[in-house]
Amino acid sequence: MTDVDATPYPEDRDPIDATSLAGRADRILDPGADDVAVTRSEERLVVRTDTVPVRRVRIRKVIVSEERTVTVTVRREELRVEEEPLDGTDVVDPGTVLPIGSGDAIELVLHEEQVEVVTRVVPVERVRVVTDVVTEQRSLTETVGHEEVDVVDEDLTDRH
Repeated sequence: MTDVDATPYPEDRDPIDATSLAGRADRILDPGADDVAVTRSEERLVVRTDTVPVRRVRIRKVIVSEERTVTVTVRREELRVEEEPLDGTDVVDPGTVLPIGSGDAIELVLHEEQVEVVTRVVPVERVRVVTDVVTEQRSLTETVGHEEVDVVDEDLTDRH
């Protein structure tokens, strides 16, 4: 099993690539020593993340028109003529002057309420756009190489 180092790799060093292992078995030879040491290297996975743009979002306000029906109560003045029957006691003498003469008219001005429609723009809602960072786990599989050390024992004695 190969260890995976998930810590960020220092920016000033390049990670080991597959071609960098060739010829890496460094020998340390000490002429006065009986033993030989070899340094064995292996590749390790170095994982880093980069933030890249993936989508552009535009936010726009548009005006949507819709029809509304509102019921409004309006009033108006109407002229009503009330007639009262006269009984025998309500006799008007022929010499009595009435406020309206014959052929004269009474003029009145009648009023009514009229509906006036005005639209006003009023604030009704505040909308905020918030960016959330979502964290997820991803599994990655990669092949790594390693060096193996072989010891070849050659008999150098002459067998003649």
